[in-house]
Amino acid sequence: MTPSLLALAALLLGLPGLALAAEEEAPPPEDPPEEEPPEEEDPLASYRLPLSTLSDRAIGSTSRAVRFQWRDSPVQVGLVGDHLFELNNFNSLRGGLQLRLPTRALIFEAAFTRVEVWGSESTRMLSLTPYRQPGRPDRWELDLLVALPLAEGIVTARPRFFPATQLVLHAFAGLRYGVYPQGFRELKTGQVLAALWSPALTTEELANLERERLGGMEIDSGRYGLMVGLGNDLYFRQGLYLSPRLLLAVPVLAPASGTELLWWADLSLALGVAF
Repeated sequence: MTPSLLALAALLLGLPGLALAAEEEAPPPEDPPEEEPPEEEDPLASYRLPLSTLSDRAIGSTSRAVRFQWRDSPVQVGLVGDHLFELNNFNSLRGGLQLRLPTRALIFEAAFTRVEVWGSESTRMLSLTPYRQPGRPDRWELDLLVALPLAEGIVTARPRFFPATQLVLHAFAGLRYGVYPQGFRELKTGQVLAALWSPALTTEELANLERERLGGMEIDSGRYGLMVGLGNDLYFRQGLYLSPRLLLAVPVLAPASGTELLWWADLSLALGVAF
């Protein structure tokens, strides 16, 4: 007998307690099942990728801060001046022209300079003794250098009115070649050509240079030298540049040239324009 019929029978028979129990036993009506809303399509689903895939791809690129694009300059021309520290009692200053050819990775440089040498009170006192110091008289020099950029960026300076510049730190390496025209006096053409290729000054050149040397000087026989060092290029927006540097003579070629000036420094400053 179902609960509804049992409750009806209880009411007809006058049994209210039985009818109440029958109503309590009746299960509540079940709610109709709720319909789940349809899933919305994610518009970004096609663009999502795993992190491992993104790490293998180039997410972006950075740009180099540039005040002056010196790599796009076909040629640079400047004036250069040097002070040589040869660790003796003679003073030497250089001055001349500088030509530079920049590329994307390197700068190739050539400089043709005149070296003037003079003495001092120490030179005069040395000449009164039997001792002699290695030195070099007046001459012309040709430098062939390669500059490797190590770091660069835009810098500001004090005072404030000084404009911002492009600073490039270079490592330098190259050859220095000395020419003594007065040493070729009374030499034949063949002797001159042979001397130009010799790493050391010939006996005839040394004899001719005796009248050119300062008191207390023993003429050094080296003709070639290897120079290495560091320097900066300061480029202004208009293309002007300043290039201070410090080079050190490394006596790698000393066995061939017979030089006694083994370790010495060259402090220089160049002022030029990049076209």
